[in-house]
Amino acid sequence: MAGIVAISVGVPLIAPPHAFKGEDHFDEELDTDQGWAKRNRHAWRRDDRGFVEFFFAEMFPEPHSTKQVEDCVAWGLETSVEAMLASMDAPAELSRDQVEAICRRVRAPLLLVHGDDDRCQPLARAQRLAELTGAPLVVLEGAGHLLTARHPVKVNLLIRDFVDQLTSRR
Repeated sequence: MAGIVAISVGVPLIAPPHAFKGEDHFDEELDTDQGWAKRNRHAWRRDDRGFVEFFFAEMFPEPHSTKQVEDCVAWGLETSVEAMLASMDAPAELSRDQVEAICRRVRAPLLLVHGDDDRCQPLARAQRLAELTGAPLVVLEGAGHLLTARHPVKVNLLIRDFVDQLTSRR
């Protein structure tokens, strides 16, 4: 492997989730389906479209993202609630220490790219991964989670420059 470009990293446990998401009540029956309470097993069963629309609107906080939101909602609705639930029910048996140890073992050159308005994965996760690996972190100001969809030119230039650095080392 020549190198890794990690965009909007979601490495679990190395930093807390966003405070605005509140506590994780994924399996509880809640009194509301508003905001991030839509990220809930029971809400998905009642109104998966409502969750998918909310979620992708959050993933694109940048102005003029209507087309990207519409496309992602359409793609998101191509799956089933059962498939989404299965992804949430997959066992997560690692501790924070184990996840950090795995991150420290990364030896391939690594570039991290993250938006400072990412509402899915906190910037703190990318910052912690940069600390654990020694990798450079490029933070895109005003950018949300799906950087390749909203900032393709910037992301592609970062990837090109990273690859150029790798090939010049050889």
